[in-house]
Amino acid sequence: MYLTEIVMKRGVRVAPGARWLWVGVLTAALGGTALIGGAGDAAAAPRPDGSDVSAATEAAGTSVSPAAHGARATPARPAPSANRVNRALAGEAARPAALHRSAALRRALSMTVATAATGTDSFPTGLTAVFAPGPIRSAILAVQALTYGYPLLEFERFRSETPGLNIIRSQTGFAAPDVVPIWRPNTDTLYSRATLDLSGGPVVLSIPDMGDRYFSFQLNDPYTNAISYIGTRTTGSGPGRYAITWDGGPQVAVEGAQTVTVPYRNIVLLGRTLAGDAADQRQAIALMDQYSLTPSGPTGSPPPQTPMPSGLAMLDAISAAMELNPPPGSDAAVLQAIARIGVGPGLRVADSGLGPLARIAVDLAVRAGFAAASFRTASNQYLAALGNHGWAAPPSAIGNYGTDYKLRAGVFFVGPWANIRDEAIYLGGLLDQTLRPLNGCNSYQIYFAPGQEPPTDAFWSVTVYDPDGSLVANPINRYSVSSSRPDELVRRPDGSVVIVLSRDDPGDTTVNWLPVPRGSFSAYMRLYLPHEPALDGRWQPPPITRL
Repeated sequence: MYLTEIVMKRGVRVAPGARWLWVGVLTAALGGTALIGGAGDAAAAPRPDGSDVSAATEAAGTSVSPAAHGARATPARPAPSANRVNRALAGEAARPAALHRSAALRRALSMTVATAATGTDSFPTGLTAVFAPGPIRSAILAVQALTYGYPLLEFERFRSETPGLNIIRSQTGFAAPDVVPIWRPNTDTLYSRATLDLSGGPVVLSIPDMGDRYFSFQLNDPYTNAISYIGTRTTGSGPGRYAITWDGGPQVAVEGAQTVTVPYRNIVLLGRTLAGDAADQRQAIALMDQYSLTPSGPTGSPPPQTPMPSGLAMLDAISAAMELNPPPGSDAAVLQAIARIGVGPGLRVADSGLGPLARIAVDLAVRAGFAAASFRTASNQYLAALGNHGWAAPPSAIGNYGTDYKLRAGVFFVGPWANIRDEAIYLGGLLDQTLRPLNGCNSYQIYFAPGQEPPTDAFWSVTVYDPDGSLVANPINRYSVSSSRPDELVRRPDGSVVIVLSRDDPGDTTVNWLPVPRGSFSAYMRLYLPHEPALDGRWQPPPITRL
C-alpha cells in the first residue's frame, strides 16, 4: 500500500483495462533489479552439460517446457551465432580499454537476441513479435534497463546544464541550505566543476603549488565511475600540468604536462579544495583562481537542456546516451538482455516488436521503478545500518562500480559523484544505539574516546541532512563539525571529542553542538584520505547514543 501511494504521488496512472498488469509491474519495479546485479555471473554460468550459453540467450531461445502439456520436453538448441558474439565480446573485455566503439560490434549487440532465437546471423522479417518477450518479462527488463542507464542520463543532464565545455568554474563559499553545488554536499571543501570534451585533443589542467592543503580533481566517466584522480593522494601538491587525453581521440604531446589517459571523450571533472575559517577560505580561493583548463583543439557545445524523460521515452534516452558513450565490454550480458525490449546503442523501443500489452507494461515499470527508486535505496541503506551499529558503510565497489548496477544507480539517490574509498569513506548515520531511526524529537551524542577520532591524513567531519539530503537551516549556521576547522572543534581535557545532535543548545561548552531539524534526519561522517584501519574495518565509528 505504501509503495502504491509513492507511485501515485509521482504521477503514475493505470488505465482500468491495464490494472491486471499492476501487480506484475510493481513486482518488476521492486524485484526486477535484483536480477541485474548478478547478470554477468548468470550470463557466464555454464549449463549442466558443460556448454556455455548465456542466460539472456536461454531466455530468448527457450519457451515454457512442453512437458506441462503432456508433450516430451526437448532442450533448447544452442545458438552458434550467439556464441560467436559472446566470444567477440569476451575478447573485447580482455582489452585494456574495453569499449564497444565499432558500429559492427554495436550491430552485433543489437541482433544478439534474434541470433540466439534463430541460430542465424540476421533477424527474419515478420518474426519479431514471435520472439519479443511478454508483458511481465518486458517489465522486468525495463527496470533492469532503468537501473543500468539512469546514471548515464544524469551524466548527460549534468553536461547539458554546463554553460560551456572545457571551462572550470569554482565556488567562493561553502555549501549552505540555499547553495547546493551537488546533492548532499560537504561543508569542508570548496567545489570546482567542469565538463570536458576531449574529441578535439587533450585538455590541460593546470594547478599551482597547493602546499599542505588537501585538494583533488575527480575524473568521472559517463557511467559515473571515478576513473582517475589528480590531487594530493595521487599526484602530490603541485605545481603541475596534466594533459587529460581520450584514448580514442587525437594523441597530442603537450610539453611539460603529464598525460592522464581516459577511455571516453566526455568527462565530468569535480574538484574539491579544503578550506577552514574565513581567512583560510580566502587563501583557498586565491589558489583556486589559478586553476585553469586549456584545450589543445576545438571544443564543441554542451547538449541542449531537456527535462528528464519518463516511461518509454526514458528508455529511448538511455539508448541515445549509450550511442554517444559506448558501454564497456564488461556490460555485454546486461546489454544482450535489455536489447530484447529495444534498449541499447542505436536501438529504440518502438522497433523491438513488443506487443501492445508489453509496451504498456514497460512504460508502467519504468515510471513505477523510478518512483520507487528512492524508497528502495533508503531501505537498502537502513538494512546496511542495522548490521553496522547504526552506520551504513559503503560497499568496496563505490566509485568504481564494475557491473554492480544497483549500487551505481543507488548512489545517485544518496549523493552523486561518490569518491572511491581510498579517497574518502562515507558513513551514513541513520540509527541510534538501539537501532531506532534518528529523529529531532530526541537528542543524541557521538563520543570519540581519546585517540579514537576518525583516522585520516586530510580531515574528518560529521554533517547533518534532512530527509531530502539538504543541509539544515539553523540559527548558528552550523552544518557540520569538522577537524578541518581546529579553532572551532572542541576537545575535552582528556582529548575526547563529543558531538551533540539536538534541536536546542545543550548549554555545555565542552561539547560540539550540531543542530538538527524537527523530524527525521541523518548524520553523515566523512573520512578524507582514510588510514588503513578505517579501510579494513579495524577502526569503527562509535554508536549514536540517545541522551
